[in-house]
Amino acid sequence: MTIRTTRLSLIAALALISSVSMASAETMDKDSVYGTEGQVVRATNGTCVRTKWEAGQDKCATRQVARSIDEFTQEERTVYFKFNRSALTKDSMTRLNTLISALKADQSVREARIVGYADRIGSDAYNDQLSQKRAETVRDYLFAKGYSNARVTETRWVGEKEPSTNCPEEKNGASLISCLQNDRRVEVEVELQ
Repeated sequence: MTIRTTRLSLIAALALISSVSMASAETMDKDSVYGTEGQVVRATNGTCVRTKWEAGQDKCATRQVARSIDEFTQEERTVYFKFNRSALTKDSMTRLNTLISALKADQSVREARIVGYADRIGSDAYNDQLSQKRAETVRDYLFAKGYSNARVTETRWVGEKEPSTNCPEEKNGASLISCLQNDRRVEVEVELQ
């Protein structure tokens, strides 16, 4: 290869890189990626695919509708825990984040009560402590995420005294643990004005 051919190849490569950079710069001026027909491109989880974040220019935000806290079902206000644990799961944190946003936005919330539960496996005293830890974990998470409103007036725990499951007594081991999953929970009760 001659020096002239090498120089021409180098110039062509630089021109190509320059044109790609200019195209990228044009794309970066937009906040969301658009399809060939002008529609916003969404990821499989429903969120917008973005080139960069531009506050106030979010095309996807116009499609999101804020929910009032009274539209949340009891299930949507409940988080579940693994057997013998009081740490939040990833799913629980996601659910609580949605709930916290609604609690912060809804001025009609008079009070939010946090109630911890445990399954029947273990002693009464142990389950009382475990349900207390679970309730305090959720309360602390609400506070850490900015819902430090004085309207969170009550955190209580009931241990195994109020089960939501009806598992047969003859179940044991892993099948009993699985059956009692819904008893390992914290509910956020909301009272509106």
